[in-house]
Amino acid sequence: MHKNNNKWAQFGAALLLLLLLSFVVKANQAHIENINGVPVDIAMEKQLDKYLTTSGEEGVDPKALLFGVIEKISRETPVATRARALSYEAYWHYYEENKELAFETLDKLFALADSTEIADVKVEALATQLELLQYEGKYGEAFLLLSDIEIHLANARMPRLRYFAHNRISRVYADWNRYDDALRHLLSAQEAVNETNNERTPIRQQYLDYSIAIIQSELKNWEGSLTTINKAIEHAKTHNLEYDLPKFYLHKSYVEAGMGDRDASLNSLSAAYDEAKEKEFTYLLPTILNNFGDHYMYEEDWEKARSHLLEALELAQEVEDVWMAQTIHFNLGFVEVHQGNTEAGLQEMREAIQYYRDEGRKTEVEAMLGELAEAYEFARQYQKQAETLKEQMELSEELYQSDQQKNLANLQQLYESKDKEQQIELLERQNRLKEQLLEINKQRNMIWLLLGVVALFSAIFVFIMYRKAQKANLRLKAANSLLADQSLKDPLTGLWNRRALQKEMDERKKHGERRDAATQSDGLILLDLDFFKRINDKYGHAAGDAVLAEVSRRLQMICRDSDKLIRWGGEEFLFLVRNVDDENLKELSERILNELAKKPVRYEGYEIPVTTTIGFIRLPFSGVSEKQMDWEKVLQVADMALYMGKAHGRNRACGVTELHVSYEHAQKILETDLSEALSNKWISMETIEGPEAPQDPS
Repeated sequence: MHKNNNKWAQFGAALLLLLLLSFVVKANQAHIENINGVPVDIAMEKQLDKYLTTSGEEGVDPKALLFGVIEKISRETPVATRARALSYEAYWHYYEENKELAFETLDKLFALADSTEIADVKVEALATQLELLQYEGKYGEAFLLLSDIEIHLANARMPRLRYFAHNRISRVYADWNRYDDALRHLLSAQEAVNETNNERTPIRQQYLDYSIAIIQSELKNWEGSLTTINKAIEHAKTHNLEYDLPKFYLHKSYVEAGMGDRDASLNSLSAAYDEAKEKEFTYLLPTILNNFGDHYMYEEDWEKARSHLLEALELAQEVEDVWMAQTIHFNLGFVEVHQGNTEAGLQEMREAIQYYRDEGRKTEVEAMLGELAEAYEFARQYQKQAETLKEQMELSEELYQSDQQKNLANLQQLYESKDKEQQIELLERQNRLKEQLLEINKQRNMIWLLLGVVALFSAIFVFIMYRKAQKANLRLKAANSLLADQSLKDPLTGLWNRRALQKEMDERKKHGERRDAATQSDGLILLDLDFFKRINDKYGHAAGDAVLAEVSRRLQMICRDSDKLIRWGGEEFLFLVRNVDDENLKELSERILNELAKKPVRYEGYEIPVTTTIGFIRLPFSGVSEKQMDWEKVLQVADMALYMGKAHGRNRACGVTELHVSYEHAQKILETDLSEALSNKWISMETIEGPEAPQDPS
């Protein structure tokens, strides 16, 4: 009887131990919850939310909050929570200017992302990398990262992360002036925030409204921007988040001025001033007061303008805002001119412009020159007005060319990014075909194995499988041919791309083509559509794509079977024309000018006029051996001729036809400054004026 009682006691103790272990396991797992199906440690997530919410508050140690969470992380912590903590740690090190440790932490985050199939974790890593690249000023690398992050973002489920990623992507698109895409991602971020209900929700909603209002104003959607900024102001008052009200009212004033409602703009500016004074936003007051000055200058109330500008100048000097101080000096000079103190006012305006000129701020200088010319006109100094307007026009052209080059570079990077995606997709298709071929080979081996057992049956089976393998090989060969062809085509227009021309010229060099340069040779015609940026700005990028497609169609109608038409990049196209002399080349260039300008491109009810500027040249050039002056150097000369055509009014073709001195004598100038070579009479140039293009009816 005693033995039986002992057994029951042991059984009871074991049962109690199991219950205790079960309780411990459940206690350890108590904090694990799912957010839209993604496991997280909810207690740690709340601590990380607190770190974001209370960061910067007095009496709160944000470092202790963050690293307190990091110290508790273990292998049992859900991977999504670990990824979020690593992301915040990387930012912390970066803000503390320990970049090396920040990027080491980012490497750990990517290693974690590689170890899981959860899309949210991959997005956390890529979005963090995107932001750090922007901080580093590596905007091109950030832009090329967008396709990767957008692919994973489509499968992300956590609202916090979707908000973070869409918001970060929108900033990258805004940096590249792609405001439509920036707005699209801000609206997606807004959808994600609307799925949440926590302390961060009102803050994020307000931030997004302000960001959307700014993008809408960049797109000149004044009514939409006004509606959105009013929503942000109302939201701030409702949720006691009035810290940013000065900036909101300042932006509202800017939007109302853009709409032409000067009274409303002045009221909003007054509200911005009152809010900034109340919240002691001293740094913002010079800007607000300068805007008051602008308003009264527009109203020609010079005394009020002067009063506000002097107060603005005093505050700008107090907060050491040098840029704003110079802007205020410029405006004060303008007021002085209109109040009769002409020379002192003009001198103050010129000194402000010189400051911006010395600092390399060409955009600001260009705008200021227009107002200086207006002041000269008021002072009846018409000679100086003309000189100032001429300088403004030259600077405007320089900025336009610079902007064109930047846009071309942006488009090229975008094209290369899309081209890279296409290449990856084509390679994946090729790999699938190879896998099919490997499977066929396995089946063929099986045939040989069975051959000794049933010879006749195996022979028939081998024949059938051999035929199947032949067909698969033919399909693979056809697919490879298609892949090769697609890699040489531009996806938008279907024309040949740069890679195709490079291949053509490599073959030319390999086979050592010989032509009599005195009679028959090839020709290069490089053309660039005029004012293409204006088309994108006015009608949208979809209209720009439609124009490129229609231009490509018209150029293909001109192109002979023996010629090659290439989309050189952005709005640039290149003809490689076989067996032409100078007269043929000029006739073809004139035909291109006429074909593009003869009628506008129709798009969604709009008639968009299109003209082009051309640079043309023969290859080889003027009897110079291609070993000395290869096709790339010859094309560079055509490119300079094109830009001389741009500088002299556009809608024309400029062709370099003859070299009158030895190539060795002219080489350096010919490669750098075509206008000097022309001035020295070392070369001959033909210019063909284009037809008068139809005017834009809108």
